[in-house]
Amino acid sequence: MIDALRGPKMTDAEIAELRALREGKRVTDAFLVRLATHFMQAEADGVLNPARHLAEYLGVQRQTVLTYMRMARNRGLIARR
Repeated sequence: MIDALRGPKMTDAEIAELRALREGKRVTDAFLVRLATHFMQAEADGVLNPARHLAEYLGVQRQTVLTYMRMARNRGLIARR
């Protein structure tokens, strides 16, 4: 598992919820909001590369997580940087 000092502070239930929200053909707003929430919290907690950790949890590439974050911004679900 991820080193507690370097990885996001996520429970197994939160990871399972995120995976469940990702199921299906469409990327839903609910998934993007939860992912962005975990991503931004990880950044606030000092995680150096939250996209890498979240990608590992979801079984996708790091770039995919960054694409999801861009989708969340484009849909107006999170503030633009």
